[in-house]
Amino acid sequence: MKKGLIGIVGGMGPYAGIALSGNIMNHTIAGKDQDHLPQILYSAPGYIPDRTEYITGKIKTNPADGIIRILTDMESIGVTIVALACNSAHAPQIFDVIVSELEKRKSDIRLLHIIEEVGNFITFNYPDRKKVGILGTTGTYLTRQYDMLNKFGLETVNVSEEEQEDMHQAIYNPYYGVKSNAGIIPERAVEILKSAATSLVKSGAELIVLGCTDLSLIYTHRYFQGLPVIDSSVVLARALINAHSPGKLKPWSG
Repeated sequence: MKKGLIGIVGGMGPYAGIALSGNIMNHTIAGKDQDHLPQILYSAPGYIPDRTEYITGKIKTNPADGIIRILTDMESIGVTIVALACNSAHAPQIFDVIVSELEKRKSDIRLLHIIEEVGNFITFNYPDRKKVGILGTTGTYLTRQYDMLNKFGLETVNVSEEEQEDMHQAIYNPYYGVKSNAGIIPERAVEILKSAATSLVKSGAELIVLGCTDLSLIYTHRYFQGLPVIDSSVVLARALINAHSPGKLKPWSG
């Protein structure tokens, strides 16, 4: 416990936090219970307003406020390394506020950035692939968060506005969206994701990033039409393991 606890800010959506926790265990070298890394999943959905609704101006309360509250609680019980189980929470108008507040409080927490970690992951494991297709929420789409990959020498490919609206429905629709169907993924959501991914392939994408932690609940395969599918939740889990105990990280076999 000298290295402290790994912390996961969940509740955005709740199953995505659980998936990130599971991915940490799945990618940790362990032969028995005691070999796994210490982690805390803090899932308090009521603390954190919807990130896309905030980004699009539908609500005024910054999700950063609730996330900071959770991070403060986490640090008080020994968490030293943290990740947010949500891509949209990394929009500058949210993430930068969190970082600024942590600095003001002189926090010792190390907060990982999911898109930075995806960039590192792609350049290390897929150095010959430069065009990256992005699937995510409308909040991530509008803020072009994944353009951050440009600094890694990568080019991002996005779906059309119409296709993005379909993606939004695959995540948020009250009948067939992943957020409304905990643990059961409707076929309609799967069809939308596959259609959007096909569009990215036609646009020249050489690999596809599931840039929303909810999307990895819809599509669980490592390849799509022969192209690698990069699950941002898996990447973040591996980054957490590497930050805490690098010797415990399983080799990548993608």
